Amino acid sequence: MGSGNHSCIVRFGPFEADLVTAELRKEGARLALQVQPFQVLALLLKQPGELVTRERLRTQIWAQDTFVDFDHALNTAITKIRVALEDDAEHPKYIETLPRRGYRFIAPVETPPIEAPDSGIAHATRRKISARWLWVIVAVGLLFPLVAWRLTRNPLPSPSASIEVVPLVTLHGFQARPAISRDGNQVAFGEYSGKDGAIYTTLIDGDKPLRLTVKSGVCCPTWSPDNRQIAFMRFADEGFRINVISALGGAEKTLYTSGSGIRGMCDQLDWSPDGKWLAFSEPRADRPYSLRIALISLDDLSLRPLTSPIAQEYDCQPAFSPDGSRVALERGSVGGFGKDLFVVPVTGGEPLRLTFDNAWGGSPMWTQDGADIVFSSNRGGPLNLWRVSASGGPPRPVAGVGAIAYAPSISRKGNLLAYEHASINSVFGGSTSKTICIHRVVQPQR
Repeated sequence: MGSGNHSCIVRFGPFEADLVTAELRKEGARLALQVQPFQVLALLLKQPGELVTRERLRTQIWAQDTFVDFDHALNTAITKIRVALEDDAEHPKYIETLPRRGYRFIAPVETPPIEAPDSGIAHATRRKISARWLWVIVAVGLLFPLVAWRLTRNPLPSPSASIEVVPLVTLHGFQARPAISRDGNQVAFGEYSGKDGAIYTTLIDGDKPLRLTVKSGVCCPTWSPDNRQIAFMRFADEGFRINVISALGGAEKTLYTSGSGIRGMCDQLDWSPDGKWLAFSEPRADRPYSLRIALISLDDLSLRPLTSPIAQEYDCQPAFSPDGSRVALERGSVGGFGKDLFVVPVTGGEPLRLTFDNAWGGSPMWTQDGADIVFSSNRGGPLNLWRVSASGGPPRPVAGVGAIAYAPSISRKGNLLAYEHASINSVFGGSTSKTICIHRVVQPQR
């Protein structure tokens, strides 16, 4: 292969930016910088010494973000760049602010000579790689403690495999309801300390968690398919709202408001793979305790009921299949704690029942290939993670996950499973470990 790849590396001072892989390095050491801040930096580097207007940044980077507070998002991105470059806004070495107009990169920029690519195919391949990496946001985080585990496509690891446990990060308070981004690189979660609570994201490479929300009373984030927005629930004394916020933070946009509360076991949201729908548990006006699964259109905010449980039943915790054709859900009886797992076509119809033991647990999530559903259940003992075929069959435990485990989240890429984990002592009011770990299946050397 020729050296054409190096034509996308830009050097300035002790820094080096690779515009293909969206990586920033200082003296060879990689720096943590999220995708959108890197996109801003890349635009500035492509026009050193020239003004890049705020309008151009908006149209080229945030044009598709319907619910983003652009001013806040851009200011946040510039701040992150300056932190990475150790730059001072008042006395800049790299990025100069032109008030109300835009920004200019003022340091000398060195671009290695561009050699002719080996072929048209090689050039097209590099363009595809560049486009893909522009959407990568590296990360993972979790609960009490949250734990992430490499989930293989095989039903279970081989008997000779072992589990490698790697501490990730320790946070104050406790963390709950992890949601892995669709690219498998970032996790959103709720963090709670006393009466305070907020939605955060965190990065696997050790970046400080980013707080997205300001007020407490939030729960259960879910990522948009392009990894750029997060939907979550915000509770009030009576009822709840479903809000959306940029993954970089900013103003919240309310999509749905209900006067009835469903705090507790029926607060899971899920975003459809095509980005057009949000699934949630809707309180019915005629029977507020008989929840049904409904879909919110992200185009016009209209609602479409998906299930119709009978008077003494309720449906909750929806999760779209990877191809968007089906929704997994839990169905329980009003006044009881036990629930069973069902699957319904996204076009509607009679749900297919998958479990029959009326156990406590839930929070279903699909495996990447859409063949199985992972869920929490206390069937046969303490609450743990199980998996069952989406077409029916006996459930089997997920290997390598210890009790007490619940609220799983599975990435669409990267083979990661995140879940909440609590020690037995914490359940009875004792102390609990706050260590956050990554579990990886390690196959033996051959």
